[in-house]
Amino acid sequence: PSYPMRSSAGFKRAGQRERFCETQKEDRKMPVNMDQKRDVHFHKYFGAILEIIQQNISNGEKRAKAVGECIHRLIEAWPPHEESKKQNLDEKKNLEILLPIVRRLAYKCPFSEVREPMLDYLQRINENRPDLSAVSSFCSLDRLVPISPKDTEIRQMFEDIFACRGRLNHIDHILGWHPLYLEAFTMTLEFIMRDDGPLPLFERNYLAILASSLHDCGYLVSLEESYFIFNLGNPEWLEGIDKAPEKFQRAMKLMKLLAHEPWKITKGHIAEQLEGSKSWTVAGLVQMITIVCSFVSLSGLVFGMGLLPEVDMENVERDEGTSKDYKLDQMTRKRVRENSKHLFKMLGDSKGSGKVRNEEKENMEKACSVVDIFCQRRNNRKGSSKYPHYAGRTLQRYVDFNIKTEKLHRRQDYDWRVQGYGLMSRYYPDFAPLLNNEFEVIYNLTYHSLSSTANVDTGPFRRAVWYYVHRLYGIENDDYNYACINKYLNKPIKRFIKKCACFPQDVTKSDYDVFGYDFTDDEKCHVALLVVEARRQASIVFGLKALGKYLSTK
Repeated sequence: PSYPMRSSAGFKRAGQRERFCETQKEDRKMPVNMDQKRDVHFHKYFGAILEIIQQNISNGEKRAKAVGECIHRLIEAWPPHEESKKQNLDEKKNLEILLPIVRRLAYKCPFSEVREPMLDYLQRINENRPDLSAVSSFCSLDRLVPISPKDTEIRQMFEDIFACRGRLNHIDHILGWHPLYLEAFTMTLEFIMRDDGPLPLFERNYLAILASSLHDCGYLVSLEESYFIFNLGNPEWLEGIDKAPEKFQRAMKLMKLLAHEPWKITKGHIAEQLEGSKSWTVAGLVQMITIVCSFVSLSGLVFGMGLLPEVDMENVERDEGTSKDYKLDQMTRKRVRENSKHLFKMLGDSKGSGKVRNEEKENMEKACSVVDIFCQRRNNRKGSSKYPHYAGRTLQRYVDFNIKTEKLHRRQDYDWRVQGYGLMSRYYPDFAPLLNNEFEVIYNLTYHSLSSTANVDTGPFRRAVWYYVHRLYGIENDDYNYACINKYLNKPIKRFIKKCACFPQDVTKSDYDVFGYDFTDDEKCHVALLVVEARRQASIVFGLKALGKYLSTK
């Protein structure tokens, strides 16, 4: 599929100004939390600027002139006013609302005609805080793609994303390392969360909130709460799931299984969602499963890359246990370099590896049974949830798939590309090819290099990551040689992968730095993306498989 944003008249959120006006007219309780009204405030003060950008996205000269005039008028009306020596209460309140948004535009807007006057305003009122512009606690800002990059393709994508959503968030920014994936990811996310579909926009946002809370991912919870309010969701739902309609409360059991033990989902769990009064439709359930699986897996990228809250996320902790200072000792550095040289040598000699030969068939079960041996010390540990009003007081966690007591799911019996894609195409037809494209892009994405070594066939390594994650979730592929997992993935990288896939909130800077191999930041991000998509595909497969069994009985 081609990149759709710039060619879409008015973009996908052309009605955002109208929705803002509706939120202002609505006579209902509004949340006290400033973060939850973030998008409403943005469109109140800056909606006109975004509208100009959308209308002149391809005409830089005309856009810059119109935006400049609009910003000049806005800043003249902002506090502090020259005629007043002291700020009155209204000015202080307005400035309190304005500052986080102005900072975001000053540090994170890809359009220089917006970014530069916002920065000038902050400096004039002595409120410039460049320390708040950090994206990750794991890698410094100067290692990321610039917010307004020289590369035309990436710059256009950044501009289109901002024009579409009114923000370029930290996930978008860090994916600038991998523009081909960013394109596929953006198309998929825009469709599932903002385009036509069986569920209203605010219900999709609420499902994303609930899914993100299952891994204590404050970044995604805060982002989706803001979108929920902007899309006219009932603020009372944000007080807790008990305030939401019964179908959401009923769905929480299924959500927790999708997040932690998807192999245990049965057609009985599906029946609970589709039968009775005020239940989900089949199409709505398919979209619900997809959203939940997308956001629980996306938590792996947020925590795996140590993403910090946005500059205007004032009610999310900037240190979520991921930013502890950690420095590699010389012995560890030496061991990592030696591991990397060994990996490069194996990849150089790996032509044709990963395929199962006839003589290896009898060793497959043995290899598969010993694959998952690391990082088990964290299993079954339950802690307190940061979002008990959404996920419950106890934070449920992933439990190891037990090959002795659980039946492995054979990919050949139910595969995403055949049965899963077919079922999704039946009930959510326009989304299925977008999601499949995203899976294909990340599975095949390669730059033919690792660290500073060029002309490397990374296929065997990438497949090892993918099938290791699938194995963690009980999926076996008869055509893959599982001995390759232990061959290409050492203990430290397995630890990082398993944490990102199963309990991402436990990822630390130590896990990121002691990566097992001497990878660059963008290569570590590439590994995290493989983990995210492999986990999402695995959970979706189990959800759709159970749905298919239920439908076959009807």
